[in-house]
Amino acid sequence: MKRRPRFAKRAAQFLTLVSTLFFKNDLLTYAAAGSYGFLCSLVPVIMLIAGILIRFFKTTPDSLIDVLNQTSIMQAFDLQNVLRSILSVKKAGIFEIIITVFILLMARRFFNYLTRGFRQIFRDAVPQRPLLAGIITFSSEVLLVLGVALLVFVLNVFQTFINVTGLVTYAPWFLKKSGELFLNVIPVASMFLIIMMFYHFVPGSKPKFSYCAFFSALCTFSFWIFDIFFHLFLNMGRYNVVYGVLSNLIVLLLEVYVFFILLLFFAECIFVRQFYEILSFEQLYLLPPENSRTPLDAFTRVLFKEPESVLDAVEINLQKGQNVYESDTKSGCIYYVASGQISYFENNHIEYYSAGTFFGEIDCLTKRKRKSAAVAETDAKLFCISYETFRELLDFSSDSNKKMVETMNAFYNRTNTSAE
Repeated sequence: MKRRPRFAKRAAQFLTLVSTLFFKNDLLTYAAAGSYGFLCSLVPVIMLIAGILIRFFKTTPDSLIDVLNQTSIMQAFDLQNVLRSILSVKKAGIFEIIITVFILLMARRFFNYLTRGFRQIFRDAVPQRPLLAGIITFSSEVLLVLGVALLVFVLNVFQTFINVTGLVTYAPWFLKKSGELFLNVIPVASMFLIIMMFYHFVPGSKPKFSYCAFFSALCTFSFWIFDIFFHLFLNMGRYNVVYGVLSNLIVLLLEVYVFFILLLFFAECIFVRQFYEILSFEQLYLLPPENSRTPLDAFTRVLFKEPESVLDAVEINLQKGQNVYESDTKSGCIYYVASGQISYFENNHIEYYSAGTFFGEIDCLTKRKRKSAAVAETDAKLFCISYETFRELLDFSSDSNKKMVETMNAFYNRTNTSAE
C-alpha cells in the first residue's frame, strides 16, 4: 500500500529529480545551442514577418518599426535596413524565390535545436516517419510566423486607430491606463501561449494541458522577473566600453540564453511531474550502496530509500528464520529489502541482501520457479513488487536495464563456475 510522503519530502524529491535530469541531459548545452540558433533565425524570421505585413497586410514600414521597436529584442538590430531590403524587391523572380527558401531554412534552425532538446528531455525516439514529422513541424512553424505577423498587425491597427481618432485625448484616466496595460500584457500573454503549446505538442508523450499551463506560467513569470532585475542593474556603458557596437547583441544573447535555460528547466519539470512515480521507482532501484561516502549519494538514499512513498507494493514483515518464499514456488514479483537481512543459497553460492537492495529479479523476469528458499537472517521488512511494475521500469529506464543486465551476467557467471 502506497503512503503519500509529506509535502516537504515530496518537493525535495521532485526538485532533486528535476536537477539531476537537467544536468544529466546536458540541457545547458542545448540552451546555448538554442540561443545561438535563435540569433541565427531571428533576422530571417523578422524578414518573413515584415514581408507578410508589408506585402499582404499593407502595413507601412514606419508604423511597423514603431511597433517592433517597443520590444527590447528588436533594438539590437537595424530594422530600417531589413525593411529597406524587403521593399527593394519589386517582383518575385527565380532568384527571389530561391532566397526566400534559404531564409525559411535559416529560420528553422531555432526550431530544430528546440526539438532536439525536448526529445532529450522526454526520451522520445527518432520519428519512424521523418517526412510526416517534418511536414507537421514545418506547418507549425509557418502557423507560428503567421500568428506573430497577425498579432503585430492587430497591435498596429489598434495603435493607429487610437492615434487617428484622438481617443487618448478624450478617454478617462483609467481607460488610458487600461489600454497601456493591455498593450504591455499582450506580449507576455503571447509568450505564455506559445510556450504552453510548445510544451504540449512538441513532446511525444503529450503532457496534460494543466501541467503545460502551470509550468508555462512559471516559465513566463520567471523570465519576466529576471528581465526586470537584469535591466534594473544593467550598466550598458560598461558593455559599450568592452564590446563596442556588439554590446546590444551580447546582452541579447545573454537574455535569450537565460530564457532557454528556463524553458528547458520547466520542460524537465513537466517530464518529472508526468512520470513522477516511475522516476521515483528508478531512483529506488538504482540506489547507491550504503558504503558510498559521497554526500550526494547519502542524500539520494535518504530521499528515496522508503518504497512506501513511491510504490504500489505489498509489505511483508518477517521474523528471524522465516522464509520469504519456498523452493519450487512460482515467481511473480521481485523483492525490496527495506530493513533487516535476507540470505539466498543457489549454485553453491550464498548471497546476502541488506536494506536498500533488490533480489529475485531473474526468477521474476524468466518466470521460472524458485530454485531455493530465501530466509530472513534477522527481523526484516520487505516489499513485493509485481512483474508488471518491474517490466514498466525496464521499458522506461535504460539505466535500470543496464543494472539488470549486470545482475544477470553475474548470476550466469556464477552458474557456469559452479557447473564446472
